[in-house]
Amino acid sequence: MGRKIIWLVTISMLAFLFVASGTCLAVVDQTGSVPAIATLQGSTSLSVQAKRIIDNGNVAQIDFGTLPGGTGNKLAPHYVAVEVHSNYGVWELEVYTDNFAAPPSTTTWGYQYGGMKGTTAGNRAPIVWQAYRSTHTVTDPPANLAGWTYLKDKKDLDIPGTPADESWTRAHTDGYTNIAYGGPDYVNVVEPGTTGVPDTDNILDVYPGGLFGSAPADAYGTVIGFDLYHE
Repeated sequence: MGRKIIWLVTISMLAFLFVASGTCLAVVDQTGSVPAIATLQGSTSLSVQAKRIIDNGNVAQIDFGTLPGGTGNKLAPHYVAVEVHSNYGVWELEVYTDNFAAPPSTTTWGYQYGGMKGTTAGNRAPIVWQAYRSTHTVTDPPANLAGWTYLKDKKDLDIPGTPADESWTRAHTDGYTNIAYGGPDYVNVVEPGTTGVPDTDNILDVYPGGLFGSAPADAYGTVIGFDLYHE
C-alpha cells in the first residue's frame, strides 16, 4: 500500500512539473487586435410646472394675488415642480428672469433687475427662492431671508462701490443661480444652507417669495426662466 501511495504522489508531482514547465515556456507566436468604439449622444430633458402648495394641483402661473398695502415679504401660494435629466459629464440647472431686451437705464432702474417688473418704469418687486428635493413646508413670510436666494436677472450689473460683484456674469460663473447640478448618474439639489444634496428621482421643487416692502403700488409681472446647460 505504501509503495502505491508513493507511486501516485510521484506521478502527480511529475504531471504538475510538466504543466508548470509548459506554462513557463509558452510564448506568443502571433497576436491580433480588434478596436472597439462607440459614440453616445447627449440626451437632456426638462419640464417645469407651477402647482398649488395647498393641494399640489397644477396652475398656469405663480400668482401672488392682490396684496394689501403694507405687505412686506410674502411666500407665493404656488411652487414650481421641476424634472431634469441629462447624461452630460457636468450639467447645471439655473433659475432667472430676463426682464429687458437690453440693459435698461441705471438712472431709472438701478443695477439689479431680478424679480417682477412694474408697469411704471423703475418699479420692481424682487423675488427670492428656495429649492428642495421634494415638497416642503416653507416659512411664510420669508422672515429674515436667511436661507433664501435672490432671483437674478440676466441683465444684472455690478453695483458700483460695493465689495461684491453682483453682476449676472459673476452669479452665473459662481453657481449662485443654480438650483441643481449633476452628471450622468447623479443629481444634487441646492437646498438652503447647502452646496448641494443628493437626489434620487431627478425631481425637485422651487418655492418663490416676493419682497414687496419697498415696492410702490403697481401691477407686477415677469417670466421665471429655467436653463439646463452643460460645460
